[in-house]
Amino acid sequence: MSATSQLTPATEGAAPSVAGLEPVLDVDGVTLQYKTKEHLITATYRVSFKTYPADRFVILGPSGCGKSTLLKGVAGYLDPVEGEMRLKGKVINEPGPDRCMVFQEFDQLLPWKTVMGNITFALMNGGKCKTQIEAKELASEYIHKVKLDRFEDTYPHMLSGGMKQRVAIARAMAMEPDVLLMDEPFAALDALTRRQMQEELLQLWDDTRFTVIFVTHSIEEAVIVGSRILIMSPHPGQVKAELNAHHHTHDDVDGADFRALQSRIHDMIFADRVLEEETQPQHV
Repeated sequence: MSATSQLTPATEGAAPSVAGLEPVLDVDGVTLQYKTKEHLITATYRVSFKTYPADRFVILGPSGCGKSTLLKGVAGYLDPVEGEMRLKGKVINEPGPDRCMVFQEFDQLLPWKTVMGNITFALMNGGKCKTQIEAKELASEYIHKVKLDRFEDTYPHMLSGGMKQRVAIARAMAMEPDVLLMDEPFAALDALTRRQMQEELLQLWDDTRFTVIFVTHSIEEAVIVGSRILIMSPHPGQVKAELNAHHHTHDDVDGADFRALQSRIHDMIFADRVLEEETQPQHV
C-alpha cells in the first residue's frame, strides 16, 4: 500500500463531517494568548477542528507551537481571545469533570494517597460517585483495566514512572469524561516503557472506545496512536493540515510505508522553516 493511501488530507482547518454524528468538541477559529513577565505570547492563531465520538485525535507539531496551550484551552484553564470552543454544543468557559487531563509529569498523583485512594478521591470530589463503596467499585474496575490490581494499596513513591502514568490514566478514565485530554503523557518514559504504554492505551481504547485528544511532538507516536492527526505549524501554532490516519502498529515502524509517512509529515511541519532558511542571505 502506498504512503499516500495511508494518510488522506481532510479539509484544511476543519474536520471532515462524520455521517450521523455530532461533534463532541468543536474548536472554531481559536486564538490563545498568555503573558510572561515581559511579553504577550500568541500561542495559537485561529485554530479550528472537530472531534467526534471515539476519535483518537492527535495534535502534532514542533515544540512551542501551542499544542499544550490548546489543550489547556479545551480543559477550560485558558479563555480564547478570538473564537470559541464548544463541548457537546456548550461553550467552554471553565474546567469541568467532562474533561479530564493526563499530564506528562509523574508527580500528578496525590503522594499521601494510595493508588486506590487517588482514584476514589477524584470520584468523590467532582466525579459521579456518591458513596465510598460505589467509588471503590468503579476505581477497581479501572485499576484492573490498567493492570495494577496488585498495587491498589501502594503509594506513588513506590511506583515506577510507567505505573504512575497508568494510575493517572485510570483516574481520568474512571471519571468517564466526554473527552480525555493527554498532554505528552509518555514523553518522560524510557523507550521500552513508552512503547508498552502506547500499546496499552490502544487496548484500553479498543475496550471502551473513549474519545481522546492526545498531544505529542513525536511523528512516530502520532501515526501509531492517532486515528486522526492535526498538524500544527511552528509558533504561533496554526493548522497546517488535518489527516485521516489508518491503522498502523509498532510492527510497521521499520517498513517503507511507515518511513514514507514520517517523512511526509515531517516535511509538512517544517516546510515553512526550510523555506525561510533558504531565503536568508548567506554569509561566507
